[in-house]
Amino acid sequence: MIACAPVEMWQRFPGIVLAIVLCGVGVAQHYAAWQGWTLVLGWQWAVVTAALSLFARFNGYALAGTFFYAHDFLHWPPVQCAALAAVGLLFLTPRVFREVMAMLLGTEVKPL
Repeated sequence: MIACAPVEMWQRFPGIVLAIVLCGVGVAQHYAAWQGWTLVLGWQWAVVTAALSLFARFNGYALAGTFFYAHDFLHWPPVQCAALAAVGLLFLTPRVFREVMAMLLGTEVKPL
């Protein structure tokens, strides 16, 4: 006999998948931001901006770094660079990220 999972688990399954995808997008964007900062100002400033982002709990690092990456590495026009960097608004502050994840998962997400 096969045991079926509770209905609540299956109702939350799309949100769980979207949350995992969103985390992958965040990792990819932070990698692009690191590349952007190292291309424009060097790895030393990339480390400084990443540390400031962690201590200030404001992720302007990803916004500016992704813009630099698209502008200097991909050679995109500024409007397209801004559109790519706009995805980083989801990761701007921990509170915004918690609210988005809580909406997708259907439960309150506890901060780290």
